[in-house]
Formats: sequence, C-alpha cells, structure tokens
Amino acid sequence: MSKSEITYDLKLLRQSQSKWRDSAALRAVYENIFRDMAARRSEGSSLELGSGIGVAAKIIPELVTSDVIKTEYVARAVSAYEIPPEDWGNLMAMDTLHHLQRPMEFLASAAKALRPAGRVILMEPAGTWWGRIFYRFFHHEPCLPAQILPPFEFPADDNGEFANMGMGQGLLKCERREFEAKLATLGLKVVAVDYRDLLAYPATGGFSNRAILPAGCLKVLMSIEQILPQFLTRVFALRMVIVLERNSSAVLVPE
Repeated sequence: MSKSEITYDLKLLRQSQSKWRDSAALRAVYENIFRDMAARRSEGSSLELGSGIGVAAKIIPELVTSDVIKTEYVARAVSAYEIPPEDWGNLMAMDTLHHLQRPMEFLASAAKALRPAGRVILMEPAGTWWGRIFYRFFHHEPCLPAQILPPFEFPADDNGEFANMGMGQGLLKCERREFEAKLATLGLKVVAVDYRDLLAYPATGGFSNRAILPAGCLKVLMSIEQILPQFLTRVFALRMVIVLERNSSAVLVPE
C-alpha cells in the first residue's frame, strides 16, 4: 500500500486526545512509560514511529514525532519500512511492532537509519502467561506468541490490517535464537528485554474506558511494581521493553 492510499481515522485520534486531556490517571502511567523509554536512549537525535497523538513529545521535548501520514499531532510522515537515514541516535516506538507484517524489513530500515551504537527502543504488549489471559478477555487484538514464526512475515486480515500482541514475546523468547541470527546480519544486537506493568496500566482504563483508580494511587502502585524482580514480571507483566543496538563496527550487508 502506498502512502497515498493510507487512510487515518482522525476522529479516533481526537477521541484519544480528549481522553489524554481529561484523565490524570492515564497521563500518570503513560508518562512513566515514556520516561522509561527515554532513559534507555543512546546519544543523538530521537525519532518516534507511530506517534499517534504525539504525547511522548510532552515528556521528551526534543523527540521528533511521526506517523504513517502527516497529521496535526506529529511533525513528519514516516513509514516504518522507509525510515529516513538521518544518522538517528534512537528510533522509538510504542505499540507499533506488533502491527508490522514484516518486522525484519522494519529493522533493516532502522539499521540503515541509525548511527553506530544507535538504538531501537520498543515498548510492546507482553505475551506472558498472564498477559495472554488478560489480553484475550480485555483487548480486541490477538496475543498469540506461538504464531510468530520464521521468516517473520505475516498476512493481513480481510481488512488489510495485521495485529498480534504476542510479537515481542514471540521474537524475544519463543524464537529468540533465530531472531538474533537475523538481527546479526543487519548489524543489530539485543541489549535489553525487560518486563513491566501489572496492575497500574489496566487500572487507567486505557484510551477507551474510565480509570479504576485515581492518579495518586496509580503512582504508588507503579513504584511498587518497579521494584518487583524480573522472575515475577516475566510471568505476570503486561508490557515489555525491547532495546536493540546497532553494532558500532557493523558493516551492513548489501541487499
């Protein structure tokens, strides 16, 4: 699909903007998420892919926002498969990877766009034991890590769309050896896979429902969640942070 054929439901974006403005609970949790992503950056400028309403830039002021088309909420139109090679220090994306039919093509584009030691920082749903149960009952998109198989290319549905919230878990746990081998050919390596968000995140109600707890309570809950050991969060977390890095001495293989 060419950029000229891409459509965007601006009504949904405006609804999300209204929810962001009106919900202190939602802002508290998402601001914590964006700060976590920001803390993992390498040196250099940062581009966010799939920015939606562009709220990450409120937490990371120097962030360049983008989406598949230019809207009033983002600075640029950028396809994940055609990232401008502008020597970026960081490429950041939240809830974008699991919508990509060709994630390796995205990462090949990212490798070419990054400066040496530049990073890809992804925040994704976690297809953990609890995550799979939770998303099955409380989210319309599937979370099926077992379906994330080589060569990591996935068909669109009848509406021409794709989503599998188990993408991160499938790539970084179920098929990690194969995934890392493919990354190596691109000059990329995995430097971190961390799990986070158990109760505070769903308690916001997301962008569709009313928050269950006030912002103050959620901040306390998040502070408790952040000290939980990873052996617990790997089982119960609802989100995962994936950090990839371009090898500083990598020589990219020509296509």
